Amino acid sequence: MSGILSNAISGLQASQNALRTAGHNISNANTEGYSRQQVEYTTRPEQSIGSAGFLGSGVSTTSIERVVDQFVNGQLRLDTSAYGQIETYNVNIGKIDSLFADSSSGLSGALQDFFSAVQNAADEPSSTPARQLFVDQAESVALRFNQIYDRLQDLQTDINIEVKTVTKQVTSLAQSIADINNQLNKVGGASAMPNDLLDKRDEALLQLSELIDIQSVDSGNGQMNVYIASGQALVVGTNVGSFSVDEQGQVQLQNGSQTADVTSQINGGKLGGLLNFRSDVLQPAKNELGRVALALTEEFNQLQQQGLDLDGDYGANLFVDINDPSLAADRVLHGDNAAPSDRQISVTIDDISLLTTSDYELKIPTGSKNYVITRKDDNEIVAQGLLPGAYPAEISFDGISVNLVSGSFQAGDKFTIQPTANGARDIETLLTRPEDIALASPIRTGTSSGNAGSGLVSAGELMQVTDAEGNTLPMFASAGELSPPLVIRFTSETTYEVLDNSNPAYPVPLNPPMNNMEFTPNLENSVFATDPGSTLVAGDGFTTGLGSRVPEALGMVGPAQPNQYPAERYTFVSTDPDTGLRQEQVVLTAPNASAEQTASLLSGIAGVTVNAHTTASISGISTTFTNPLQLQINGEDLVEYDGAVIASGVPDPNTDELGFYQYIAEQINANPALVAKGVNASITTGSGGQPQLFVAASSGVNLDIRLDGAPGDTIDVSDGVGGLDQALNAGADNAITVGGRMDIAMSDGIELISASSESPLLGDTTAEDFVQSNYLGFQVTIKGQPQAGDTFTIDFNADASNDNRNGLKFAELETAGTIDDGGLSFAEAYGRLVEDIGTKSNLSSTNASAAKDLLEQTQSLRDSISGVNLDEEAANLIKFEQVYSANARVITVARDLFDTLINSI
Repeated sequence: MSGILSNAISGLQASQNALRTAGHNISNANTEGYSRQQVEYTTRPEQSIGSAGFLGSGVSTTSIERVVDQFVNGQLRLDTSAYGQIETYNVNIGKIDSLFADSSSGLSGALQDFFSAVQNAADEPSSTPARQLFVDQAESVALRFNQIYDRLQDLQTDINIEVKTVTKQVTSLAQSIADINNQLNKVGGASAMPNDLLDKRDEALLQLSELIDIQSVDSGNGQMNVYIASGQALVVGTNVGSFSVDEQGQVQLQNGSQTADVTSQINGGKLGGLLNFRSDVLQPAKNELGRVALALTEEFNQLQQQGLDLDGDYGANLFVDINDPSLAADRVLHGDNAAPSDRQISVTIDDISLLTTSDYELKIPTGSKNYVITRKDDNEIVAQGLLPGAYPAEISFDGISVNLVSGSFQAGDKFTIQPTANGARDIETLLTRPEDIALASPIRTGTSSGNAGSGLVSAGELMQVTDAEGNTLPMFASAGELSPPLVIRFTSETTYEVLDNSNPAYPVPLNPPMNNMEFTPNLENSVFATDPGSTLVAGDGFTTGLGSRVPEALGMVGPAQPNQYPAERYTFVSTDPDTGLRQEQVVLTAPNASAEQTASLLSGIAGVTVNAHTTASISGISTTFTNPLQLQINGEDLVEYDGAVIASGVPDPNTDELGFYQYIAEQINANPALVAKGVNASITTGSGGQPQLFVAASSGVNLDIRLDGAPGDTIDVSDGVGGLDQALNAGADNAITVGGRMDIAMSDGIELISASSESPLLGDTTAEDFVQSNYLGFQVTIKGQPQAGDTFTIDFNADASNDNRNGLKFAELETAGTIDDGGLSFAEAYGRLVEDIGTKSNLSSTNASAAKDLLEQTQSLRDSISGVNLDEEAANLIKFEQVYSANARVITVARDLFDTLINSI
């Protein structure tokens, strides 16, 4: 009977456990994270009854287990984390998408209205209402930039606050997991763990997954270690990492005494969605919007500065200067650098077209004296080098310059460079008077009424009035005038010179000179240099031209005389503007080389252009005007003969010196061999008022001049630019070679170094004006077929009220490529931003829907495994109740048997 009773009692206890477990399941059917439990049984060891075999001894409850699938739980955490990130990202990007795409809140409408007003003002430059509308719309578009920036900034503030809130929640949940680890550790030696406590920890892990992507690792004894996706420890046993957010919104994770910036390592969950949205959408949107604002500001300010307003003054800035010192300093975020906090840095914009939308990090690595600047968008190093020993210092890249102004820069320092982030905030109009809009161009060209040719000069295009350092170019230094006014005078059909026209009755050469410039008929020829950094070395050495050489008696037939030019050594140094790398190229000229030959040699160097030209003046002829009179240039006879007699059409220089020179000029200009070498002739007046024959070779070939005649016939020859005359004597010293000169133009960044401080061909290389800027700041073009003597003038535009040339340039900015290395206009850059955000928003919405479906599927799978099914539990209650009742009946039977036994005694 004891066996029967024991079996029944064990069954009764097992049934009680099953009933309690079923009741516990039912009670927690709606408890979040609860996993249904089930009782596990095992048969008690049987008892031997001798030869008859063994009798069973009942049942034992081995454990009460949670019904869970750890793989499914892990997948649920992954899907929860993914959905949390995507949904958070989707909600926030929708705010920006609606902001930018809405015509009433976005920028597109404001830009259209602004440029409509600009075009209207350009169409009616003298109209005050049209000018006022220009001013009003400029203020309106600036305010629209400001408003959009404020909305983005408010959103960023909200995001940063939410990041702080979420990191606190992460830290709190991590602490809860560590506390549960601690509780489980106290029962670590037990054969079973508290199921409800394990559920509580799983639920904490799931809640943590909603906030951040995690990896959990069971380390035994009930301990669960938790790591963020990058591998940084968050919970190890009972030790907890602590999240915090610094002033710049970067997330820091502290474990013990170690603190690491884990912003870029965080993925998944709400925190990952917030950080992903902030770094991939919000900050780039601010930067792109700022870049458009900076470009608009700079382009309009530049045009304003190079135009004339209604008062005849150069225009003032329409908007606040993008390189205003306060704005330049505000483009740098100082990190948590060591004391003293005395570092001053600013960022100036050098080239709008090269600006990117990226932020940069300036870092001085620990234990180093070098700096490294990294572009954050692609983690590419854009500049690095040794810290300068003295300040200020400048580091240039990507169209900006980082200016280390002063302070104790040291190893470990970090700075965030944000060139464009605040551009939309900082744009602000300065002008209020409609008269201050500079719609006119300050230069005006003119054509002489006496021109014989069909040459046409353009109205003139102003490029800038200041140099790279902001200094006013010399041509515009005096208000209300051009310094100096210019005249373009054609010396032949294919050559011209540009002169200072301050005294129209007697134009003088410029400094540096522009002589014997080549012209191609019927094509559009640009007159002036277009490179703001270009320079010119004008060759005026003591050996060029005639110098002090004495003619040799070689007769009319014989080899050309050498020009006696020495060999010289020139070094051209080019400096790469991005890397600062200097490269040298050494050129050795040949002795007796013509200017044409040397120019060809030097022009083979990249960035170097040489204009070679040779000039000579012939005057003071004295001759018997009989055979064998002959004047020869480069082997070409110029005096015509009829048999042995001078042709009747040749004027007698003794009675008609001017006519003789005009005849020789016609002979030269009609000679195919001379014309092929760019040789031409014209009549000028000498210092004494006497006529003279001016001969020029635009190619720079030597001019070999020879005289033949009766003994005593003479002629004077000079180099045509002020050199001393030398006499050619027929039958004696009757030949001379005139050598040419070179004007060496060099692009920005190229420097010329001569081996000699007194170059025989170039002059005094130590003189302050040895190298001069040849950039005037404007351009004119000439086309058609001008004739020798034709002139064109360039002067200040004194009456500019109806001039709209600068206004048309304002209007052209609407479609001009000003951003992204000239690839995008303002509207295109903004449109690309709107399109990019719209595309991301649509994709995000699709991804969020898919992630939600996937999460619901996984949640359903988890619920099917671990969730409480009330119908199933109700059936279990009935089943376990019946088992309980049956075991109770066995006890009753055992008691009756026992009573019967007792009563029978």
